[in-house]
Amino acid sequence: MGTVRTLLLSTAIALCGCSDRRAGSEGAPGTTALRSVVAVTSGPAELLAAAAVGPDRVERVAPKGAPLDRWRPDDGALDALVSARRVLVLGDEAEPWLQRAGLPPSRTARLEAAVPEGRWIEVGSFTHTHGGGESHTHGGVVAETWTDPDLLRAMALRSDEQLRGALGGGEAAQLPAGLEGRIDAYAAELKALAAALDGRALIATHHGMEYLCRWAGIRLEVTELELDGSGAPPNDAAVRELAELAGLEGVHAGVLVWPGRLDPTFAEMARQELGLRSVDFDLGGTLSDRDTLTRLTRSAVSLRAAIEPE
Repeated sequence: MGTVRTLLLSTAIALCGCSDRRAGSEGAPGTTALRSVVAVTSGPAELLAAAAVGPDRVERVAPKGAPLDRWRPDDGALDALVSARRVLVLGDEAEPWLQRAGLPPSRTARLEAAVPEGRWIEVGSFTHTHGGGESHTHGGVVAETWTDPDLLRAMALRSDEQLRGALGGGEAAQLPAGLEGRIDAYAAELKALAAALDGRALIATHHGMEYLCRWAGIRLEVTELELDGSGAPPNDAAVRELAELAGLEGVHAGVLVWPGRLDPTFAEMARQELGLRSVDFDLGGTLSDRDTLTRLTRSAVSLRAAIEPE
């Protein structure tokens, strides 16, 4: 009987050890300690994590420039995520890989929780074709909530609350002064952009501009061309819609805003045939050499400079 009890106890201890290693627990003998870092896979998460705990304690897991909607973590990236003290993510809408990754909930801070339910923007489903190909449907929730200055502030407060205490920085949840000033500067550029438009609409190739335009009171017309520079034909219905919009003098600002990858061939066609100048607008979603707020603010400045007075 004593031998059986000893065997059962030994088995239980072994199982606990396996479970702890999978969860990345800290401090138990024979287990892997958590690394004192915040793991991030997006530009906005890196910006906010660095503001909360300092850039030296933030670890990039996704490659620079990896598209949020298409990147998937490999085994190495997953190991880095589960061994970090905290993981800061945008949420399922922006990072679809989260739905199957199985990250530890207690150590995963989700920025989508800072967005009130009524503030999400949803676009209707629509069916279209590309150059005579098979028809397909799009629609759903727009993910780029961080481009709204007020929502970015709310995300910053949540990340500060979730991360600062976990990495030994105190429990006070507050918007870091430097970050607050930079968000204010970005907001001022959006207001200046709205003033330059003077009621005219922006025409964009992607719905990612929805949040910042709503915040600034800018009218936005979106034509889902779905071009990625690969030479694939554009969405036929979007091309027709774009031509109709371009012909409405005084209604728009004469620019075609590309919040995604700019397609040089179509951009030149839009200039020659539709009189629309293409402007690249970096929404700051991916990891980059420059942080998200720098990219958003510079994009707003460049777009305003490209808009001709009415």
